[in-house]
Amino acid sequence: MHKLSIEQKLFAKRQQINRWRRLHRQKMKARRAQHRAHKKITSKAYRARQVVMPVPVIVKIKDYEPRGQLLAFIEHANRILMGGGSIRLDFSKITELHPCGTLIFMANFDIWIERYPGKIQGNYPDDEVVEQLLQHFKVMEKLGLPNRKTINHDRVRFWHYKSGKTVDAAAYRDLATTVRDNIEHPERELFADCLNEAVANTVGHAYDFEKPWLPPHDHRKWWVVSSLRDEHVFVAIYDMGVTIPGSLRRKPELSDFLRLRRFKDARLIEAATASSRTSTRLPHRGKGLPEMLEFSRNLASGFLSIVSGRGAYYYDPQTGVASRKNLECTIPGTLVLWQIPFEQHIDERENDLNS
Repeated sequence: MHKLSIEQKLFAKRQQINRWRRLHRQKMKARRAQHRAHKKITSKAYRARQVVMPVPVIVKIKDYEPRGQLLAFIEHANRILMGGGSIRLDFSKITELHPCGTLIFMANFDIWIERYPGKIQGNYPDDEVVEQLLQHFKVMEKLGLPNRKTINHDRVRFWHYKSGKTVDAAAYRDLATTVRDNIEHPERELFADCLNEAVANTVGHAYDFEKPWLPPHDHRKWWVVSSLRDEHVFVAIYDMGVTIPGSLRRKPELSDFLRLRRFKDARLIEAATASSRTSTRLPHRGKGLPEMLEFSRNLASGFLSIVSGRGAYYYDPQTGVASRKNLECTIPGTLVLWQIPFEQHIDERENDLNS
């Protein structure tokens, strides 16, 4: 191997120092802007007026730019509402509602409506499909706006939205029955157990300890959207909890090991999907996620995606390959995206996370 000269090593070191300085300046600039925004939001003049909040044009977390825009929008709205202000949600410019981003928006919207009555208003979207979907999920109704559309678009009428605080299998019994009777899997009856275990894990562990982004105790729930189409079933499960990496790092038996290894969030999510201590050398076995991964291994296609904190994990049953990705910003809580093919429809896939 060719060795670097002293001059080359010094040049590389200077480049590294310059990169660190640029990153530090960017962080300080963002922190000052955040401080100015906080002072503005908490001022009496600001609280006295209604703030128009344009919802991002594309509501999704798959890509870097839409993800940052959606999370910044949610954070801004939370600051205004917690500071005593009111907001008017401007849906007029939305062109795309992706399941991953829509579920995160719906979870926050539900909390805003329940926690700040009379503080949330909104308008109608310009896009026909967007309005149908928001109406279908009762957003318009909760904002006090009359329903104007007939829910007839194929991209809307197959979607279903649920939320709750307890494990109630009746809430998704129809989904479990339909999937069991139509998927191509050697143990298809286990789908209901996997789904129930994933929700039970949210109820039992997602809100184990306090984090700054956790909602008040009365609003700590799970949220699910699902879609049944000719070719596949898609399920998204979200909680606003302590995140998978946060939960693993909290466990006393893991603290020394993880401090030494300095695992990033994506690696910890992968560890949580492991079905035994042998495969990861971690004395922790997650509930729900290992079962979902094991179920996915016997699928002909589809995908399983898990996003939590600053990490993402993706499994492709068709190739048997798992991949992980570290994110530049924190996703509050845990989002699971699961797609399963129906019989005779195993070629078309719709990956809403992996990039």
